Amino acid sequence: MDLHSFDPADVDVEIPAKHREIMLDLILAWGTLDGALGMMMATILQLPYDECAARFGDMPGSAKLREMEKLLRAHGNAEAAAILKKHKKSYERHSVPRNSIAHSHCGGVMRTNREYLVFAPFRRESAHNMLVEAIPLEQMQRATRWGMAMANLAKRVAGLP
Repeated sequence: MDLHSFDPADVDVEIPAKHREIMLDLILAWGTLDGALGMMMATILQLPYDECAARFGDMPGSAKLREMEKLLRAHGNAEAAAILKKHKKSYERHSVPRNSIAHSHCGGVMRTNREYLVFAPFRRESAHNMLVEAIPLEQMQRATRWGMAMANLAKRVAGLP
């Protein structure tokens, strides 16, 4: 979507229930993912959950994946490290809509294409212009599916059902 020609009049501030549900599903899936990554990290580091949480709990998920990758590589498990590196790249790509929902103002739905939600993070795009993002519902749904699948993988590595 070309946001250089963004017109605020093209935004309907009423967010339909379907759109809210898609955003909520994404936030809940990634909350589960965050906890599952912590449990996976504790398992890989062979630490009790509380100790791992005290040391790494505030670390972003991408950084947790990077730490686990480095540890696996240092212990000679290059194959597992390479897999985590790929997951880290996917994590970063799929985290975009989650971060917009969690850290930006949701202005509403595009009137010209109701499959897009408009977000206004407090970030500068260029001189005298603030960033505006239009994120399609389908991208949010993809990120939800990926987050749930990654959380399930992390839980399996942690030995959980």
